[in-house]
Amino acid sequence: MIEIKHRFTGAVLLRDETATSIREALVKAVANGAYLRGAYLDGAYLDGANLRGAYLGGANLRGAYLRGAYLDGAYLEGALWEGIQDDIYDILASAPAEVPGLLAALKAGQIDGSTYTGDCACLVGTIAKVRGCDYSALAGIRPDSSRPAERFFAAINPGDTPENHPLAKFAEQWIESWLLSNPHVTEASK
Repeated sequence: MIEIKHRFTGAVLLRDETATSIREALVKAVANGAYLRGAYLDGAYLDGANLRGAYLGGANLRGAYLRGAYLDGAYLEGALWEGIQDDIYDILASAPAEVPGLLAALKAGQIDGSTYTGDCACLVGTIAKVRGCDYSALAGIRPDSSRPAERFFAAINPGDTPENHPLAKFAEQWIESWLLSNPHVTEASK
């Protein structure tokens, strides 16, 4: 039996006695119009899950594996991304000169969270590409596909932009917020 509980109250939001995984239970619930505000999904493996139109406002998605998850129209405002934003900021602080190039790649749909190399690459791979070096040679940034920032970016695919993908939109907002807090970066890149 699978249960998805509210992250604060512990109340059961969803119970599925036939599902074999949180992913399966969640997909069935979303297909049936479940309201999952505040759901605790920390660490859930949601690869390829169709969450179109899911109401996940205030959900705890920290550590959730979202690669390939279909989130078109999903309501994610107020979702708890604790640790992810801080981890992204740590990576950006280790490569400030490359942040404008990373943002440009994100806006152009040139992120592929599944690979460190290629025309489209993940967070760390894109920073390395902008810097003109191998991803394993980035001082201060150790490639680690299990770290929160990289798990978050794993859900962004080539062609996903802030205009058509909710996680790319969050990434854009976080990067732009980081740039606003670090105006010396944008001045230096002009």
